[in-house]
Amino acid sequence: MHSKVSSLFDLTGRVAIVTGSSRGLGRAIAGGLAHAGAAVVICSRKLDACIEAAEEIEADGGIAFPLATNMTDPAAGQQLVDATIDRFGRLDIVVNNAATVLDRPLDRVDVDTFNGAFGTNLLSPLLLVEAAKPYLAASGHGAIINILSIAMVRATPDRYYYPPIKAALAQATRSLAVELGPLGIRVNAISPGTFRTDMVTKAYSDDVLAQRAATNPLRKIGDPDELVGPALLLASDAGSMITGTVLTVDAGDTA
Repeated sequence: MHSKVSSLFDLTGRVAIVTGSSRGLGRAIAGGLAHAGAAVVICSRKLDACIEAAEEIEADGGIAFPLATNMTDPAAGQQLVDATIDRFGRLDIVVNNAATVLDRPLDRVDVDTFNGAFGTNLLSPLLLVEAAKPYLAASGHGAIINILSIAMVRATPDRYYYPPIKAALAQATRSLAVELGPLGIRVNAISPGTFRTDMVTKAYSDDVLAQRAATNPLRKIGDPDELVGPALLLASDAGSMITGTVLTVDAGDTA
């Protein structure tokens, strides 16, 4: 029985693209998928950071392919898929994690920065999914995970880019699940709360993070590795009946 349960999370022979995976949550997810047996494409704008993350995975016995990719480029999704197929010959999992956290209050909203944020956080994931679709359908285990944020469910009057666009990606997740389900592709999302990433620790002091931890039911700030389990559930056969779902992982912050 135990072997059957563990096999549900086994990704041996599968290939995953994880965007924005040279650091933070993306890096943790990529490492977790690799540990479960998947070959992982590590991609972000900086090749040296991708190589470092890939070498860490390979040192742990995994398979990783570093690739510099700028998801602000509309052609990046197709290029990323083409490079993945050239290297591995298949694609089974796509994790849309790359994002810009650029934000503006209402009196500073402008067309260029809004379009840039919209393009990176919503258009790029959609274009990557479209490019990946035929390969995910051929996989027999096709899975897409979009990374959101609990900011999308709260009023954020000083932030008119990131939270609303993440809310739009949540809606797109549900629509994609309905559209791609008949092809055997599952589409889900994870909505993280506050995790101790480089980005978060640079933006907030230890005192502020301690205050945030004190207000959620589990009284904690997440470690990036704590997102690996939810990602494995949605990427593997353990989640074979789950699609169109937004899984909130926030220590109960939005309960």
